[in-house]
Amino acid sequence: MELFLVVVIAVLGFGILVFFHELGHFLTAKLFKIKVEKFAIGWGPAVVGFQGKETYYQLSVFPVGGFCKFKGDEMSRDFEEKARDKDSFYGVSPVKRLLVAFSGPFMNYIIAVIFLSLMSLGSYKEIKIPNKILLVEDYLSKFGVVELETPAKRGGLRSGDVIVQMNDKKIESYEDINKYMVFNGKKPVEITVERDGNFEKFTVNPEWDPSQMKAIVGVYYYLDPIIKIKTDKALANYLKLQDNDKIIGIDDDYEHITDIVVNNFLQTNFALKKSAILRVKRGDENIDVIIEFNKLNRYLTREECYLDFQLPEVVVGGKNIFGAIADGFRSSNEIISISAIGLYSMIFKPKKDFSKQVGGPIRIGEIIGKLTYEGFKDGIWNGLRNFFSIVSYISLALAFFNLLPLPAVDGGHIILNIYEILTRKQISLKVLSVINFVGFAILITLSIMVAFLDVSSLIKGG
Repeated sequence: MELFLVVVIAVLGFGILVFFHELGHFLTAKLFKIKVEKFAIGWGPAVVGFQGKETYYQLSVFPVGGFCKFKGDEMSRDFEEKARDKDSFYGVSPVKRLLVAFSGPFMNYIIAVIFLSLMSLGSYKEIKIPNKILLVEDYLSKFGVVELETPAKRGGLRSGDVIVQMNDKKIESYEDINKYMVFNGKKPVEITVERDGNFEKFTVNPEWDPSQMKAIVGVYYYLDPIIKIKTDKALANYLKLQDNDKIIGIDDDYEHITDIVVNNFLQTNFALKKSAILRVKRGDENIDVIIEFNKLNRYLTREECYLDFQLPEVVVGGKNIFGAIADGFRSSNEIISISAIGLYSMIFKPKKDFSKQVGGPIRIGEIIGKLTYEGFKDGIWNGLRNFFSIVSYISLALAFFNLLPLPAVDGGHIILNIYEILTRKQISLKVLSVINFVGFAILITLSIMVAFLDVSSLIKGG
C-alpha cells in the first residue's frame, strides 16, 4: 500500500509540473494564433485522448514529460510547405516564437511562487538545527582521522562556538551558515561567535570542497544527542533507552559527543567483534549501556543501526497574503540562484562520482513520493507542505534547465530566435530541422543515461 501511494503521489507531482509547463506554451501559442495540433501529458501511446476544435488532447502511458505539437513544428514531407503558414510556429515572428518558448519555463516559475506562497499562509512547525558548531577535524579525529586542518580551525574557531554573524548577515541556524556559504564562495568571511558568554570575531578563508560542490569553512552542527523513541523496533528499544535520555560519552570519551558522532560510531562498528559503553544521563542518574556490536545484526540491519534524537522545533506563524507572496518570490529567486551555482560547480568543478550529481525522473519521483508520504504521517498540513515544497523546488529546477541554451529545449529555441531578431535573417528550415533532430537525439541519449543511473541508485539503495 505504501509503495502504491508513493507512486501515485510521484505521478501527481510530475503531472502538475508537466501540465503547467505545457500549458504555458499552449496559451501563448493560442494568443499568437499558432495552431496547436496536439497537447500531450506524458510520452508514448495514448491512454486516453479526445479531439477538440483544432487540438488533440492526450494523456500518454509514461507519466513523465509532455509536449505541445505546433503546426509546422515537425520534420515531415510537407514540412517546408506548411512551416511558414501564418498559423504555424515558424510562420510567426521570432519575437512571438521566443515568447512561446519562454512561457513554459516561466509558468514553472509562477507555479513555484504560488506553491511557496501557499506554504507561508499557514503556521507550521519547522526543525531549526542550531548554529552551534563542531569542527570537522574534531569530529573526524574520533574515527582515527587526525591529519586535517579546516579553514575554521586555522581562523581560530572552536567546537562549541555559536556562530551569530557572517560578515553582515545575522545567523540563527546551521541552515543559515550553509546558505551563506553557497553565495559567499571562497571570499574571506568575518565570523562573529559567542564563546563562554563573550562575542569574538575571526576571519576565515574558505576552501573549495569538491564533494559538496561549494566553498566550506569546515564545520558541522553541534546537537546534543537526546533520545527520541519513534518505533518499537528502534535500536533505542533494543538498548532499553528511554525518551529524553542524553548520551554524554562513548567509552571514556566525553568531549563533543553529538548526534552525528554517536550515529557514525554505531555505523562504523556495526557487526564488528567489539563492545562499547554508551554513557547516558537519565534525569539525575548516570547509567552505562553496553553495546555488543557483533550481536546487533541479529536484531537489525546496518541501515537500521542508528538512534533517533530530538530535533529543536520552532513554530512559524502564518503570514498575510502580501507577506506570503513576497516570501514565494524571495524563495523562488533564491532557489534559482542556488541552481545556477550548482550547475557551474557541476560543469567546472565536478565530483569524481558524477552519478551522485545528477538525478532523473525516477529518482525525482522517489523523492516526491517518499517525502510527501512521510509528511502525511505527521498530519495533512505537513504532507501538503512537503508536497508543495518538493514540487516547487523541482518546478524551478525544470524552469532553469529548460532555459539553458541547449538544442531541443526551450533555451535552444530562445537563442535561435534571438539570433533571428538581431540579424533580421531567417534561419533555413532545413538547418532548423537538423538542429532540432540532433538536439532531440542528444536529449534522448542523456535521458536514457540518467534513467540508468537512477535505476542503479535505487538498486544500490542510494
